[in-house]
Amino acid sequence: MAQLKTENYDGSDCTGSDGDTDRTLTISNKTTTSGNGFLVFVDGLSLALTEEYTVSHNVTSSVITFINGLYDAQEIIIQYVADGASISTSDSSEDFINGPLTDFGVTAVRTPVTMTTDFHGNKTYTDGTDANIEVVFNPITKEYTLDKAGLTRVYDATVFLKSDATLNKYDKITYDSKVYRVDKVSERDFNGTRIFRVGMLFFISDE
Repeated sequence: MAQLKTENYDGSDCTGSDGDTDRTLTISNKTTTSGNGFLVFVDGLSLALTEEYTVSHNVTSSVITFINGLYDAQEIIIQYVADGASISTSDSSEDFINGPLTDFGVTAVRTPVTMTTDFHGNKTYTDGTDANIEVVFNPITKEYTLDKAGLTRVYDATVFLKSDATLNKYDKITYDSKVYRVDKVSERDFNGTRIFRVGMLFFISDE
């Protein structure tokens, strides 16, 4: 049974110059790649199809176009399965562990938090016991974006973690002497099997 394929590159393998937009990367597939389960990571961050990259699924040498600026030193991981090949979904999560988590993973501290609301609507946050957690940590520059009728703040950081790792809304993540609150946790699946989880964080204080 075929495994999910992984290829490693960096920005210097792409066309164009350091920092250019619309740089292209040709991968080494020998049979047609499929959009089902095709994943692109840059410096540990999973890119969104159409918004951040496009791909031409060719019989050989599929081509990825990076829409945003890409620098030569940035590390790129491509994961895919070719058309006609079956994939062992039981091993899908291991591909994330052996790829991005191994290459870019760091140790952070997770503090489980219980949030309660009294009859006045006041919220109380109660911390549990700290524990280490392995994540791919992606800090995001603070900025404001125009969204419809008002200004909407984007998240301060994202974390990518193993499919079976525990992370819940309101938990705290401490990394690099900064403390973040988890606002949202989502799953990334392939063929109905969870591959990894993504947590969206807001900065709340220095440690």
